[in-house]
Amino acid sequence: MPMHDLVEKNRFGFYSLKNIPTIEFLADYYANKYHQQPSGDYQTSYNDEEIKFFTAKIEQKFLAASRLLPPGFQRGSFLDVGCGEGWGLSFFHGKKWEVTGLDFSDWGCQAHNPKMSTYLRRGDIAEGVIALGKQGKQFDIVMLDNVLEHVRDPLKLVTDCLPITRSGGILIIEVPNDFSVVQKLATDTKAISKPFWIAAPDHISYFNEEGLINLCREAGWKHADSMTSWPIDFNLFNPGTNYVETPALGKACHRSRLAIENLIHSISPEKANDLYRAFAALGIGRELTVFLRK
Repeated sequence: MPMHDLVEKNRFGFYSLKNIPTIEFLADYYANKYHQQPSGDYQTSYNDEEIKFFTAKIEQKFLAASRLLPPGFQRGSFLDVGCGEGWGLSFFHGKKWEVTGLDFSDWGCQAHNPKMSTYLRRGDIAEGVIALGKQGKQFDIVMLDNVLEHVRDPLKLVTDCLPITRSGGILIIEVPNDFSVVQKLATDTKAISKPFWIAAPDHISYFNEEGLINLCREAGWKHADSMTSWPIDFNLFNPGTNYVETPALGKACHRSRLAIENLIHSISPEKANDLYRAFAALGIGRELTVFLRK
């Protein structure tokens, strides 16, 4: 069965799996496997260049969100929904913000940022968001970093983030930039033989900027800014760097991406954000980040 047969476009304009995994399956999958295997985005250890990259990407989000907060705002409270290995918690904590994290498992945080584990609430993240709302908790910045593509009902999660965000607060959402113009060109020119970005059951939804903004607007959010990231998929047009057709090239392409993005950030984080805003306007870049106002 062709991989495209696994997904269909929804009314918002992005794609999602036709057969969505059950709640029970996903709870077991993420609690027992996702942060405990050295595969995909999560590793048992990282080198200095990788840690520098994680910090740079969070700082870029912090700078973009900060300029959207009310004038004179200094520091506040930060909620990381699906905090993973705790890089976001660590960065904001270092800025003297109050931090809270939600995740299915604390394995990743314990492994990489153990001091942040005390700020983590373990369990179903969607239920955790609802629980915070019932407790009357509110935050100045709420972040869903590579989370929304994994959940069964992204509209509900984004809607549930409204009451836990203070007036004037910001919601940051990062997701893979899928079914992009670059991926389409790679497919049309036969540079790739398969839609590598379809990753069931991990990814349930496959977002583009328009579809993600449509979803968030229905939930009651106002779009304020968009950025993407370095278009690593450009490597697919060179047989010598095509990591989809030759997976052994993946690590070298990843190292190259780290070096490029870390260099850009070191020159100027603000100018890096301007570059990634331009990429977003063009529809290119491997990850997509949107900033939304309550």
